[in-house]
Amino acid sequence: MRRPILTLAAVAILVLAGCGGSSSTASTPSVSAAPPSVGPAAAGGDQFGGDVCSALTNDEVVAATYPQGKATFDSTDTQKDAATGKAVVCQYLVTFDGKPSTVAVAVSLMDDTEYGTRAEVSLIAPPSAVPGVGSEAWLVQPAPGLFEAWVSGAHGKFKLGTQSRDTTIALAKLAAGRD
Repeated sequence: MRRPILTLAAVAILVLAGCGGSSSTASTPSVSAAPPSVGPAAAGGDQFGGDVCSALTNDEVVAATYPQGKATFDSTDTQKDAATGKAVVCQYLVTFDGKPSTVAVAVSLMDDTEYGTRAEVSLIAPPSAVPGVGSEAWLVQPAPGLFEAWVSGAHGKFKLGTQSRDTTIALAKLAAGRD
């Protein structure tokens, strides 16, 4: 069982690191931190006023606590739905101690089908309910050192991931307030 989990985690990291996208403020950076897993493109919705990168502010991203230390905001990078051209993933890129840009936080829009797969995706431990975030939220851990909050809110569903459980929950609460 251990080998398939590690293989799946490694594949997810490689796929995500290789995913291009149109960068809204900088060229595609090198990714040295594992971003949250990216699932199928979400079916639209009104999350975040139609701009997934407005889920969090730059100040909120750098004020968060990360295992790598204090972050300095660099830029955002988006991944778009091939059919609609709409951004469905926003990666908030930061530097830690002046080192190359890394993904500190990623927010992905989700559809009902993907939201329902949280038990299958949470490979490390079963999903756990997170009270007080959106109308419903679950903490999912798809790989070692990767935490995602899967949130259902008034305008749709999204997931937000970081490398810290507490940071993921705190930032998901902020983003859910904008949902």
